[in-house]
Amino acid sequence: MEEIKCEIHRSCQPGLARIEFWHRLVAPRKFFYKLITFTIVVGIWQLASMHYKSNLLLPSPLKTGEALFSAVQDLYTLQNLLLTMKRLVIGLGIALGLGLTVGFTMGSSGAFLKLMDPIISTIRQVPIMAWVPLTIIWFGLGDGPTLFLIAMVGIFPIVLNTIAGVQSIPKNYFHAARSLGATPWGIFSRVTLPASLPGIMTGLRIALGAGWMSVICAEFIATSAGFGFSMVQAQTMMETPLLIALMIISAGVGYSTDIFIRNMEKKITKWRFVS
Repeated sequence: MEEIKCEIHRSCQPGLARIEFWHRLVAPRKFFYKLITFTIVVGIWQLASMHYKSNLLLPSPLKTGEALFSAVQDLYTLQNLLLTMKRLVIGLGIALGLGLTVGFTMGSSGAFLKLMDPIISTIRQVPIMAWVPLTIIWFGLGDGPTLFLIAMVGIFPIVLNTIAGVQSIPKNYFHAARSLGATPWGIFSRVTLPASLPGIMTGLRIALGAGWMSVICAEFIATSAGFGFSMVQAQTMMETPLLIALMIISAGVGYSTDIFIRNMEKKITKWRFVS
């Protein structure tokens, strides 16, 4: 038996070595491609700024880099960023709680699906910024409008992807669980929830991106604090380098949160990424 194990181990070594070599080869190439893309973008940006010759219209990458360095060290800017992140987490939590409840119910009940589908399909067509004046009337300025808008924009992708995840589960899974004596809660926790997790994570990823954009837009109008409000202040003071620097920070935060959700998805749904 030991000899067989050794033979299998030796036979696997060349394959493992090739995989490891390939990973080592691909990683630098990916970084090289990103570096080329970054260089091209900065080069075009530099040429455009030289053409306009105005820091108000389009500052150079160097000026923007200086403003970016100052912004990440500015306590006021960081406090506004943390406030915006706090609003995003709370609003997304509300959207996740309501979205999962409605999504699981609609996905499991045909009658509830027929009842709620016209309402959801209609409301989600309303542009999110059209809600801003109404939310200011309802909640005034501050956290209320931003939380409402984040929840409103995030709940629909969560609901729709949860419904799709539940409805994609083969009926045989439910029949098998019932034949083995599973309770309704057992069916939900061991069949419905695990099988619909890929759809839920997709909806959460979409909701997070949409929520981040909506909270920034809401802070343009409905608040006197937050990262979006910092952008408005930079625009009012005609500090275009700072405004672009804040846009870069916003893009970096949004990209980082998306990577976080993707890594979470790989851990929660490991079976999808087994080759």
